[in-house]
This record gives sequence, structure tokens and C-alpha cells, in this order.
Amino acid sequence: MKKIVSLNLAFLALVGWGVVARPGENESVPSPKAAPETPKQPGYTIYDHAEGDHKFRLVIPENQLVLRGILVVGPYSGGDSRAYHEQVWYREFLNQHGFAFLGATHFYLNDYKVMQAALKHLSNVTKHPELVNAPYVVTGFSAGGGFTRRLMEADPEKVIAGVIVGSTMKLRREITDDHRRVPICIINGERERGPGEGPGLAKHLEPVLAEHRPKGARWSWMAVQGVGHEFAGQEVLTMPILDAAVRLRYPNDGDVRKGPVKLKPLALESGWVADHTTWTNGMTTITPARSFRGDIAKSSWLPNEEVAFIYRAYSSFDKVLKITMPDPMSAKSEVFEAGSSVEIMLDDSGFMGWKKLELYNGATKVAERTKGPARFTVTDLRKGFHAFSVLGTDDKGRVRPSNPVLVVVR
Repeated sequence: MKKIVSLNLAFLALVGWGVVARPGENESVPSPKAAPETPKQPGYTIYDHAEGDHKFRLVIPENQLVLRGILVVGPYSGGDSRAYHEQVWYREFLNQHGFAFLGATHFYLNDYKVMQAALKHLSNVTKHPELVNAPYVVTGFSAGGGFTRRLMEADPEKVIAGVIVGSTMKLRREITDDHRRVPICIINGERERGPGEGPGLAKHLEPVLAEHRPKGARWSWMAVQGVGHEFAGQEVLTMPILDAAVRLRYPNDGDVRKGPVKLKPLALESGWVADHTTWTNGMTTITPARSFRGDIAKSSWLPNEEVAFIYRAYSSFDKVLKITMPDPMSAKSEVFEAGSSVEIMLDDSGFMGWKKLELYNGATKVAERTKGPARFTVTDLRKGFHAFSVLGTDDKGRVRPSNPVLVVVR
């Protein structure tokens, strides 16, 4: 039996980001008037649906009259992604793009036909018939990452983009140009193991990329240094990729009420390319795709310069600069208001002889320091996803990146 729940995120902020606690008969929820200085956060409506023993959850932002697309987050094996809409980066993605959220439990999203049947039912229940036409952005960890790949294989014309975390590109069917046109990024941990193998999933990914990148696949890959098979802040790259893909591929005149949206293809030469062989060189090499002269088989295609700068900061090994504030983990619950400011603080102890520090918001340089403390203040933040990173230059002219941090602005 379906369950429809309307929740206000101000209440979720009070009870935390796990299972939602509900007040008992003798308990009360603090009145919103107790904190008038806190802007009301947008709410949403939840629809739970069982398709046989397959459990789904559809989440719709309040006052969203037309659902332009669906953010699908697949669960890891034995996991449950139905409550992932509470994570700040997913929640704000829904609000910014007018998308619904779809999660599931126990990896039942691996059956695309079951998912389609669930969406057909939910389109009737929610009175959003456009759901059956809505395109997808897809991501997930481990087995959920595997579903990202399978959904791209099953219905490439409806997948705007996908990010596979902690999984491979084990393709199960013939791949066509339609599949290769879907922007896909695979994020692994350097220490991840294949079945019965030592660290590293390169042997599973390199042959796939070597075959399909020269054929024009808009695919990318990176391994996070020191990370195993775990959640480790991969959203710092995931969300900018999905956000950029929607902005680049969703047609201005796209109307899901009239039928499936014909997504815009991204020209290969319009993107940027990263060289996999340079991850361990101190700073990953990135270049406009039209200028790349390296080995395409050992490269990643990225949709634009913004994403390429974030990829460079995230994929480079042996970082000598580290952003410590905002705390990368705080992004799991913190959202900034448009127009507010954020402090960016660095640990520069591994790069003490720096002569210049440059702060970037994506690919846009927003500040520079040639002396003084390693910190910046960014003011008047605009709505959206902001991935900040720093490039440091020493007295020998060497340039090294910091880690990127994600700031979400409502």
C-alpha cells in the first residue's frame, strides 16, 4: 500500500539526517517562530510504492507543477537508497532542476522493466503523467553504480548522464554510438579490489575505455588516492557533472508533457580531456578536447572546462595543499543561502614555500594571495553547486592543486 508523506525540511534539520523521528503524543515540534531568522527550507512529498517485493520511493519537491526529469540513485547491494533525497546535494539538485527523486531498496533497481512499471503506476498516483517521459540522471555506489551502467545500456536516449561510484563498466550488450554519446564518469578508489584480486580496478576499466574512447565515448574515469570501496566525498565531482549535463543536454523547448525529450548530443570537440597517465605527476593534465594530442585510449572526456578543473583537483595524487574549511564532511548537511559568504581555509604545511595561491570556483578564478595567511573569503554566493579548489605556485614555478570542496547554495 502506498504511503504519501509531506515533509518540511526545517523539521528534518531538527531531527538529523537519518531515519525521520516523529513526535509522540506528549512531545512537540518546536514552532518555526522560534527561529525566524532561518529561511523556510523547501518541502517535498513522498510516495512509497511496492512493485511485487520491489520497493521504490518517489520524492517530488513541493509546488513542482511539471517534473522535468528524474534523479535515480541506485542502492548498494543489500542497501536502501530511498532516504538519500535527504542528503543536501541531492535535495538541492531536485529544487534547482525541477526533478523528482527515485530510490529503492535491496538493489531492486537492477530490473529496468520493474522500474518502468513502478514509474507508470506512480505517474497515475501523483497525477504527474509526464513521469513516463522524463529523462534520467543516474548515480549510485557499488551495485548502485552497476545499475547506472545498466540503465545507460537499456535506454541511452533517456539518460542525460551517469556517475558510477565504486563499480566498473562491465558491459552486457552491444554498445552503439547512442550509448557512447551518454556522458558517464566512473569514480573508483585507488585501493578498491576486484573479486579475489589486489587493489585497483584498472584491469577492468582500462580495456573498456581503450575500446570505446577512440570511438567517441563521452566517458571518464578516475581513482581517488588512498580510498578503498567506500563513500569518501565522491559527490564533489558527481554533482557538478550531473548539474552540467542537465544544463548542456536538456533542450530549452523540452516539454515532457508532450512526449519523451530529445536530449541534445554534446560534440566531442566542445569538451575537455584529462590524461590518465598524469594522475601521479603532481597535477593531472587537462586540455580542451580539440587540442588534446595524447593517447585517447588512456584519457577521460569531460563535458566542459568547469568539470575539468574539478576533475583535475580531485584526481591529482600527492596533494600538498588541503582545504580544511569548509569541512568536506559538512556538505552532508549544510546548505548556504544565496548571497551569503563562505570562508576557505587551507593547510599549506606541505607547500610552505608558496609564492601564489589562486582560488577557483570551478574554472573561474575568484581570488589570489601572494602573502599572508592561506585563507580566502568568498562573498555573495549564487544559487547552485560550487566546487572550490586552490592552485599553489612555489618559487620554482611548480603548480600544485588542493583538494576540491563542494558548497551547495540554495
